[in-house]
Amino acid sequence: MKEIAQKYKRQTASRYLPIEGDQITTKIMEAEMYAVSTKFDGHLYLLSFDGKNTVLTNHGGTTLTDLPLLNDATKLLKGKCNDILLAGELYLSKDGERTRSFDMTAVLDEKSENIHFAVFDILMLDGQEVSMGIKELDEKLTSVFSGGKMVYPVHNSFVESRKDIAAQYKEIVEEGGHEGIVVRSLNGPTYKVKPLITLDAVILGYSEGDGSRAGMLKEFLVGLCIAKDQYLLLTKVGNGYSDDERKKLLKEFENKKVDSGYIEVSGSNVAFTMVAPNQVLEFSCLDVFGENSKGIISKMALSFKDGSYSAMGKQPMASVIAPVYLKMRTDKKATTTDAGLSQITKVIALGGNDAEKVKLKNSEIISRAVYVKESKGMKMVRKFMVWKTNKEATGEYPAYVYHYTDFSATRKEMLKKEIKVSDSKKQIEEIFATELAENVKKGWEKV
Repeated sequence: MKEIAQKYKRQTASRYLPIEGDQITTKIMEAEMYAVSTKFDGHLYLLSFDGKNTVLTNHGGTTLTDLPLLNDATKLLKGKCNDILLAGELYLSKDGERTRSFDMTAVLDEKSENIHFAVFDILMLDGQEVSMGIKELDEKLTSVFSGGKMVYPVHNSFVESRKDIAAQYKEIVEEGGHEGIVVRSLNGPTYKVKPLITLDAVILGYSEGDGSRAGMLKEFLVGLCIAKDQYLLLTKVGNGYSDDERKKLLKEFENKKVDSGYIEVSGSNVAFTMVAPNQVLEFSCLDVFGENSKGIISKMALSFKDGSYSAMGKQPMASVIAPVYLKMRTDKKATTTDAGLSQITKVIALGGNDAEKVKLKNSEIISRAVYVKESKGMKMVRKFMVWKTNKEATGEYPAYVYHYTDFSATRKEMLKKEIKVSDSKKQIEEIFATELAENVKKGWEKV
């Protein structure tokens, strides 16, 4: 059942198209009919009935057998089918108020009668796979779960135009205060429509544009403060800036560079230049989610001490859809109060807990060369190194890293560093050879 739940969640995640409320009439495709329902903020589960017993299972393999709602489901299903497999949202009912996934998590162990299951799909019925249109599916679920108190189908309003959808959105979300709506179109996509979410995050690094945007900011690396001098990576914000802002921001942040023992790669496969975590920006996004098709999302936590970042290990975190820069928040500080993780946990429940870490393989050095040169009684050092991360399978690390260190005691900026990354061993070896040829001339001796 776990494998079926995992497959269904992957399919569901790929099928839902997120849009914001004011895009209903422009982003939703025309169709003859739409089914509009309130979006429940809970946990996706599959409900299975074998003719005698009813069980809930999620994609992580968690099985629930003793919730009061299961007795309700069994009574409703007996005599109506031999067996059935349904998909729905397990959530905490709050008398018409907005549902929150973390509310349901908090009371799950209490076996509360307020934990309800809103059914929205049939996967199997009497041993056969099921494929129904939106109207037929609604009628089938309504007939099966008629009279259900804790298990029932989502309520659909069937409309024929995008203006009708906008009216439903206004009633359910803007006036009713719910998280959003789900729109299923006849023979078309399914949409998740929600208001824009805004977040305040700490700027941890930046990358510079290239080509026509050389000399401009490409994107910021941002995170949330989880404790004093500790930050959890969140996303990269590359949209929303004017060209003038990109020039101004790059010039400003070039003077805030700091060292880092951790490497994060930008969208152009170049390592971010890390900066002191003392500025906050505000950005918008279409959605926030804590799990994807691979499971619980985890990201790196960083510690900033003595002017340098170091990796603390991965922790459960969220990802966002379509982040867009709004403005710098000079009125806010890089603290848990102004730019903390609670902004996320108010929206979704993160998988696991803060103490969980994802075990990563150790890196291995492939090539290393150190050269020294004396000038005016002072020693200069140039160090070249390539390593394989052995973490590329996570999708969050490059396969290979080249690192160059140039130290000169007579120079104003005594220590310089350069990082290049690649997913190709051949390319990183070529980079290593080229850098040696360009930076090791007459007078340098290999150590």
